Amino acid sequence: MAATGKRPEIIELSRDLRGVPQCEDYERMISGMMYNPNMPKLLEARHLCRGLTRDYNDLDTKTVPYDQVFEKRLELLRKLCGKVGDGTFVEPPFRPDYGCNMIIGSNCFINWNLTVLDTSLVVIGDRVQIGTGVSLLTAGHDTSILSRQKFVEFGHPIFIEDDCWIGANVVILPGVRIGKGSTIGAGSIVTKDIPAFSVAIGAPCRVRKTIQSAEEEEQDPENPYRHLSREH
Repeated sequence: MAATGKRPEIIELSRDLRGVPQCEDYERMISGMMYNPNMPKLLEARHLCRGLTRDYNDLDTKTVPYDQVFEKRLELLRKLCGKVGDGTFVEPPFRPDYGCNMIIGSNCFINWNLTVLDTSLVVIGDRVQIGTGVSLLTAGHDTSILSRQKFVEFGHPIFIEDDCWIGANVVILPGVRIGKGSTIGAGSIVTKDIPAFSVAIGAPCRVRKTIQSAEEEEQDPENPYRHLSREH
């Protein structure tokens, strides 16, 4: 359902993002209120995103040495998205709606065919890995036929916290928060929040078990990963 008022914490989070079309319609949009996506500043923002997306996806790697591709991709990604941390790589094709409403943390890896309807904010933490064919969908519509005739919709933010793994072909719906360190199994449809340190799978996605935190793993003498360096 749509929100009845603005969300100051979401609006404040947007203040530091590149290229957002700050205006009344934008604030309503990212807050989850009903809004019209055909307002001029919103249309312009999506138009700009299409061009930047093409630049990113159509990078001619024949003209860029292999050891410079990572930095070139990061440069283009930072023009496309609201904020991107160091060490992050997104395999093309990548399909955001606004782009500027995305925050991606450091040292993330996102595989082919990520689709993001970032009507509201999409916030991805550090060291998140996302498999192929994933959809992050903040946009929603009321079941009211009249709302569609009036061209109004709403969107709620998605948060994926640090150290999560999102399997291939997962769909994450509006308003969902994936807790720190969680794994979402391939093909899942996530309709509700997932607690930290969970393994969840299914349609709808449900928690199947909980796991140790990284700190607990480091203290576990039986853990096979505790002595590995990052280079491995």
